[in-house]
Amino acid sequence: MRILVVTQQNSGVGYHRLMLPIYYLPKTYALFTDVLNEENLKDNYDILLINRFISGVELETILAYKEKYGFKLIVDIDDYWVLDSHHIIKNYPTETIIEHIKAADLVTTTHERLRDRILPFNKYVEILPNALPYGKDQFTDVRTESEKVRFVYAGSITHEKDVAILRNPLKRVLELKNQVEFCFCGYNPEEKYYASVWHNMIQAFTCGFKLGHIRAALPVTEYMNFYNDADCTIVPLMETTFNSMKSNLKLLETACKKIPAIVSNVHPYKGAPILAVDKQTDWFKQIKKVTQDAIYRQEKGLELHEWAIQNFDLIKVNEKRKQLYASIKM
Repeated sequence: MRILVVTQQNSGVGYHRLMLPIYYLPKTYALFTDVLNEENLKDNYDILLINRFISGVELETILAYKEKYGFKLIVDIDDYWVLDSHHIIKNYPTETIIEHIKAADLVTTTHERLRDRILPFNKYVEILPNALPYGKDQFTDVRTESEKVRFVYAGSITHEKDVAILRNPLKRVLELKNQVEFCFCGYNPEEKYYASVWHNMIQAFTCGFKLGHIRAALPVTEYMNFYNDADCTIVPLMETTFNSMKSNLKLLETACKKIPAIVSNVHPYKGAPILAVDKQTDWFKQIKKVTQDAIYRQEKGLELHEWAIQNFDLIKVNEKRKQLYASIKM
């Protein structure tokens, strides 16, 4: 099986949905590139694998290449294409994504809810959940030690409204200031146009820097270093249709380190062994419990780790991925 993967080098989505899975997939050969042209295609690939669409390349071009070179097109869909009205991305290419879904020989996605949205456009859709190669590469349980209990949030600029959920609850955490440390991870200083958005997110999570500090974004191949200095993660998420279509990746990352996650009790996190937040006052209750009960913190971390290993180990998920790819390449 020869696979051509087209994605951006430092794309988080590309890393988790295309590059990492194919790197660990048994195959004959794979090429990772950010360019689709005849120079790449002449090496006779069985499969062209993309996420949503290829920026700057029209679907008609892809289909012409497909006719000429005989590969199968797999389109991976990891997010819903109808954004929330407050989403920071404007003019999202919804129709472009739908057209690529329709044209695919196989569509892969992360869970049942998103699959059900895809089915009206393509009946050949299969679930391949996000998964990690636990114990390998950057996904180990290595952590540093600290006298304080460290709470980490790692996310992109698209989560301003989600992080804002924490603004008032974290004011109460100032009572625990001498016992805790908060770190906001993922800030991109190069995104100067969105400086005010980053400022709002950081202010909310650190309570105006009274609780902690920030760390700038890291390359996708190193970002798990954020979690090396964590004892618990915090994952706020608004309950919206778009958010419910996201994957549970933040839980899988947390599980690598055998630490617990305090999480909004909404999809895609429902049913997982999280420290659930159902109402605003729960944020402080959970943070206080994790801070002051080391045994509870350890037990909940191990529970999350065991759940992730059982259900979202990349090597196991890749067994299904290999079978699916093999079934369409002929």
